Amino acid sequence: MPYHINRIQELTDNIKEGNWYPYLYSHHFKDTAYLLGVFYPQLTLIPFALACLLVKNYVTGIYIGMSFFSFLTMINVYVVMKKLKRTQLESFLTSVVYCFCTYRSINAFSRFALGEYIGMTFIPLAMYGLYAILVGNRRDWVFLPIGLSFTLLSHVLSAFLCICILIIIFITCIKGLKDIKRLKALILSCFLFVCSSAIFIFPFLEQESFNNYNQPSPTYMPGFAPNLSTLLMNSLSNLLSVFQVSNWWEVSNVGFVLLIAFLWGIIKFKQLNLVNKFFVIYGGILFLISSSIFPWSIFMATPIRVIQFPFRLLEIVSILLSPIAGLMLTRVINYVKETQLKMIMFIGTILFIVLPWYSSIETFIHLGKNQNNNFYNGMIYSAKSHDMTNWWLDQYTPQMNKEDYNKIINHKATVDGKVVKLKNIRPISNGIVYFDNDIRNKHKITLPVAQYKNLKVYQKNKMKKYDIEKSSLITIKNTSNLPITVKYIPSFIDIISVYMSIITWLALLLYSTKRYFRSR
Repeated sequence: MPYHINRIQELTDNIKEGNWYPYLYSHHFKDTAYLLGVFYPQLTLIPFALACLLVKNYVTGIYIGMSFFSFLTMINVYVVMKKLKRTQLESFLTSVVYCFCTYRSINAFSRFALGEYIGMTFIPLAMYGLYAILVGNRRDWVFLPIGLSFTLLSHVLSAFLCICILIIIFITCIKGLKDIKRLKALILSCFLFVCSSAIFIFPFLEQESFNNYNQPSPTYMPGFAPNLSTLLMNSLSNLLSVFQVSNWWEVSNVGFVLLIAFLWGIIKFKQLNLVNKFFVIYGGILFLISSSIFPWSIFMATPIRVIQFPFRLLEIVSILLSPIAGLMLTRVINYVKETQLKMIMFIGTILFIVLPWYSSIETFIHLGKNQNNNFYNGMIYSAKSHDMTNWWLDQYTPQMNKEDYNKIINHKATVDGKVVKLKNIRPISNGIVYFDNDIRNKHKITLPVAQYKNLKVYQKNKMKKYDIEKSSLITIKNTSNLPITVKYIPSFIDIISVYMSIITWLALLLYSTKRYFRSR
């Protein structure tokens, strides 16, 4: 939780200084010069930062941000279901089911996996977009680049999982590519996806090509795959709190409503259309794969290992099974013919969706209040905390020895052969300033700053050269009697990528708006 809170705080502080898209973080994350703005998508955190600035309270601002993305999630799913020729009632119920589904709530509250939580907002758009290109209304191709790019601009691993399910859809519907117009729409969508995501992709690749980085938080995936029996029981119980399970990862489940919907889908399978059969089949397969019955160890030597936790597949399962739940509840309501009884049944279905969620939330809050190790001290969420796991600073720091890494996190410079702890530090947008007297008028100084591409060192307006080959930290020589400023100067690639994405967003928005009014 502190990790993502610090991300929001960093973005908020930079917006105050007039920079809406910072690359180098320095206001938080233990006040280090940390290039997280390049390595972790931050665009979709802007609503959180703006809300925090508006209400002048981080807690309230974060809840406003969550509410915004919940509302946007419902709109997206409703639109997708209408595009799939579902009724207003079925589309609405599906959007409510997905918005309140258990795995999404686990991402929001139990894990505070903010990137994954936001990413779930856009994956349905990407899935429908590819379906529309291959076998549906190809004029809806715009859903694919919008959905996939904003998934990537929210969470890299969610985008990876999204691409995996898109490959399944592609293989299932590949016959549609016999139509040259559909093939052109697919190629255009892929091109616009890259353009829309350029603001993240190109700076990321630029840094990756400059230095060597370890895989963030590598895990042994079989160790984080819940037993199938545990997954089933926790889904049936609609568990939300990690205090209700033996291991924190075992809390992940699809929830009571989606499990019932899946069982109903199996019973009614012969009566379902092809799209719904696809949802049931692949929803069930991915549900099983996310458990320990699948041999995850064989994927430890493949790129699949980057997903870290097999239970992450449950976000795709939740997307696939939500339309089945919407269909099930719609048929329950339509079973009644009288208008008054239909209204009662409608209210009953809403309660069927919301009450398990509400009960789990109440239990989650109650159990959290009764834990001695609960986070009561606000300092834990600030840059003053000494718990390094709050920021995972090793994840996006270039490979280096432990001694140099410790110098970064402890603000220790090497001044003419002596180690000096720097204390007079001021963060600035995309940079950091050292005012300590110990680093002035010295022959050779190694600063506690990792060597990232595009970093520049200044004393007043004079740029100091440093050797990028000999050390993993920035080393400068012959300093003057002035503060030392380390600043990230966006490269030509950085600047072009920002303009490329903005122009693409405007073009996609204009096209979508034009299509909307033409269809009315």
